[in-house]
Amino acid sequence: MSASAATIRAYADLLIRTGVNLQPQQSLLVRAELGHAPLVRQVVASAYAAGAAYVQVDWTDTPTLAATLNHADVEQLDYPAFEITRFHQFVDEKWARLSLVGDEFPEALAEVAPEALRTWTIKRARAIKFYTQAMMANQMQWCVAGAPTPAWARQVFPDKPATEATDALWATILRMVRADQPDPAAAWDALNRQLTGVATFLQQHQVHTLHFVDPTPGPDGKPATDLRIGLAERARWVGGASSTPAGVRFQPNMPTEEVFTTPHNQRTHGYVRTSRPTFPMQREVRDAWFRFEDGEMVEFTAAVGEAVLAQFFEIDGARRLGEVSLVDAGSPIFQSGLLFYEILFDENAACHIAFGEAYPECVEGGAALNREELAALGANFSDTHVDFMIGTATMNVTGLCADGREVPIMRAGRFAPAVLA
Repeated sequence: MSASAATIRAYADLLIRTGVNLQPQQSLLVRAELGHAPLVRQVVASAYAAGAAYVQVDWTDTPTLAATLNHADVEQLDYPAFEITRFHQFVDEKWARLSLVGDEFPEALAEVAPEALRTWTIKRARAIKFYTQAMMANQMQWCVAGAPTPAWARQVFPDKPATEATDALWATILRMVRADQPDPAAAWDALNRQLTGVATFLQQHQVHTLHFVDPTPGPDGKPATDLRIGLAERARWVGGASSTPAGVRFQPNMPTEEVFTTPHNQRTHGYVRTSRPTFPMQREVRDAWFRFEDGEMVEFTAAVGEAVLAQFFEIDGARRLGEVSLVDAGSPIFQSGLLFYEILFDENAACHIAFGEAYPECVEGGAALNREELAALGANFSDTHVDFMIGTATMNVTGLCADGREVPIMRAGRFAPAVLA
């Protein structure tokens, strides 16, 4: 790792105190790759300095997962009971969670059969569904953040030597999470106010349908995107920090530049092209096209990863949307001109949709509703949740309001002036 000890310490403190906002005597689960070890060690130190009761590190290694999926009988492979018990404890005791992303071995799963990836993805998701649902309902604080690795740096900066690429990725990440500013916590407060302002505008205007149009001609000569997404009943716009039921604020994503809500799972119509790669089941999909009828994705193509998509869409609920998100093309991530090959960053560069599970916090009173009540409002349920970026510098978004008015939300990829007023 090429960042200085002081830089790593400052970043770790930001993740603990602003990201998960760890409370005194609260325990913390850290999930990270082996290549993230120098940062993880400092995160552990920062957590205990903040009063952590206990810190548990779950190390992941993608080549080990590949060996498992290539050589085990995945159909007979069950998620072990002791792991499920552990995750119940994490929920019951409200452990905070920090997940570090940044592939150490980006191509490790390239030769794994998509069917094996789907089978294991579903098995693990179902085994700890209670845990992921608790996180999505913000029952405990959680944060996802980036940790540079040489392999990831070479993807982002392919023209730089390895050391320079890693240095550049560190500098970029620190800038994106505002850790390079004199008072990072204050910078996050300012960002949260801005995103909350956009969410408030959309809420006050009672926008119930979003119409995405990218007039750039596609291969067939039609606009690249013409998509209408109707929102769930009692849909709530969210941006920036989230809060637990006890009122503890935290940053689920560092960085973040989005405001998002829950679509109605039967009210999406039209077609859309993706603008950046994404990674369902940890395999790349690029230049995808989707067509929707009555909320369901009924036709798709992809220049890269079409076989992976075919397996992905076999997952229950994966053909309907669980999230729609707006990101201004003025986002520093978009303006960097970089492709990160990592959802955490690429989703905060562009408007996106997510196939699969919906967030209860994006429905008014959603945290107190059961599955049947959320479903009646149009929230989608699934064993997956994967973002697909659709935003471009030519995208226009118009909101259809409850009283029949149409309001401009985005023009040429940027929020309309009234939205930011």
